[in-house]
Amino acid sequence: MELHQLHYFLAIVDSGTFTAAAEAVHVSQSGVSTQVRKLERELGVELLERSSRRVRLTAEGERLVPYARAAVAAVDEVRAAALDLRGLVSGTLRVGAVTGLAWPPLFDALAGMHAEHPGIDIRLQEGMSRELIERVREGSLDLAVAAWTDAAPDDLRASTVVDETLAVLVAPRHPWASRSRIHPAELTRVDLISLPPGTGARDALDAVIAREGTRVLPRWEVATPAYIEVLAARGLGVGVLNIVNARQWTTVKAVPIASPAARSALGVIWRPAPTHAARALLDRLVG
Repeated sequence: MELHQLHYFLAIVDSGTFTAAAEAVHVSQSGVSTQVRKLERELGVELLERSSRRVRLTAEGERLVPYARAAVAAVDEVRAAALDLRGLVSGTLRVGAVTGLAWPPLFDALAGMHAEHPGIDIRLQEGMSRELIERVREGSLDLAVAAWTDAAPDDLRASTVVDETLAVLVAPRHPWASRSRIHPAELTRVDLISLPPGTGARDALDAVIAREGTRVLPRWEVATPAYIEVLAARGLGVGVLNIVNARQWTTVKAVPIASPAARSALGVIWRPAPTHAARALLDRLVG
């Protein structure tokens, strides 16, 4: 088994096609295909289903992905440790952030890393919190800035940045604009504007509604907090978002939701044994 074969296999898993994987590892598509076939023969199992336009993992391949990632990461750590002994930091760093994140410390830390450690291959990817946390757990991301409800995942390390109540966002002339709080039951009778499932604010909203013994599908499901503000300001519905986000806007009124479940935390998530590069970024973010 060769290390580059594992690299090619993981490139296919992460990109979804042989073509994209070949571009990522700077090898011909036929070369990638040949090496992965050799890996399958040596392991005695088929790793990938090639019958569709988009390559998919077999059940055996899915079970072996974490081990392949661990093997590649272990070799990278040996290289990184050797460089550390020479006073350098190198390697790869995959960072995730919730879509539309506006948290300057992350970008300041990334800029500092890029300037101080140019040998590190840094990549930033956006996504929904639930997906990002799972990707940290399975190893395709080194760390992520994500949101969660209740408590942070107990199998990962976390540092909370903000932990605030959920609020409704309404236009200034909306009947709720003069209220001091909104009861959860009232949310079941209005057109809601929310982020998609898997985001911290949406998971918290669903938890609040579930306590009322019902389930509500928002009329407006949008990708970023900015869209919630735009729609709510025009009276198209009642937005639901972490109150921290709402404080920056003057076009809407933020009113807290009166429920202990109406909370959403945002923080940094990473695995218990971070890589050297991840530790260097964490030192800048959480100390």
